[in-house]
Amino acid sequence: MGFLLKIVLFGVALYGAYRTFRHWKGLFDRFTGNATPPQRPSAPPPAEPPPPAPAPRKPVVIEDTVQCAGCGAYIPTTVEKCSQCGRPRP
Repeated sequence: MGFLLKIVLFGVALYGAYRTFRHWKGLFDRFTGNATPPQRPSAPPPAEPPPPAPAPRKPVVIEDTVQCAGCGAYIPTTVEKCSQCGRPRP
């Protein structure tokens, strides 16, 4: 008989002995009252309410700008004079 076949048969014999031991131990524990009940999976946690929707953002206002003739800064067209140099809007 080949060496590999001997190893396989030895493994099958060990597995059979292990399963037989577990079976008889389970019967013994059942009759003596030492049995541990099988564990059930825990219940899933209660569902959390969805997070509140984010508040709508204010639209960004884009203003038209012109370049100041005195200092070169860009100022909105709605102002009367430049806030940097004080010149009136061109």
